[in-house]
Amino acid sequence: MPDRSTAVVEPRSRLDDVLAWIKDHEKFVLLTAVAFQTLFLVVMIVLHLMPLLIGKTILVRVTPVDPRSLFQGDYVVLSYEFSQVPETIEGLPGSYWQQGHEWTGRTVYVTLVPEPDGRHWRAQKFSIYRPPDGTYLQGRIVSTRRIVFGIESFYVPEGRGFEYERAMLDRRLSAEIAVTADGRAALRSLQIE
Repeated sequence: MPDRSTAVVEPRSRLDDVLAWIKDHEKFVLLTAVAFQTLFLVVMIVLHLMPLLIGKTILVRVTPVDPRSLFQGDYVVLSYEFSQVPETIEGLPGSYWQQGHEWTGRTVYVTLVPEPDGRHWRAQKFSIYRPPDGTYLQGRIVSTRRIVFGIESFYVPEGRGFEYERAMLDRRLSAEIAVTADGRAALRSLQIE
């Protein structure tokens, strides 16, 4: 007569195996997760700082913006002559007035050349094609008339906001920016002339 006291054991699923392994190695899994998150944050910080670490430093002129909304807290909102979408951009069909709404979201490369004063740089050419060499900025068209490059705001020392505002309105404010070989930029400082 067969023994009926033997219970039938069901096979374990793959998920059960994985959960059992995780439970057996809790400390390793936790430390790996923390290390991955820390590494991810460090990589994000380093990528953001790359223009400051390895970029070429140039000086560009800051143009005035509406003084009623110039300051929000202790930072200055900045604009540049190359922040305005030009009438035409190499590689985009038609003119801004015909196709402006379709240009929003596009990556734009602005080739920069030295000004006659030998200190400042200005825009020479706008294109959707990455320049093969030279100094250029990589930006994105964010509205019908504006290109952003990641250098549009700067924190100022408390109590010095009016000084920067006055210099900007008098067109005596310049921005020192660091530019990498691939066109990414970071703002180093503001200079009042």
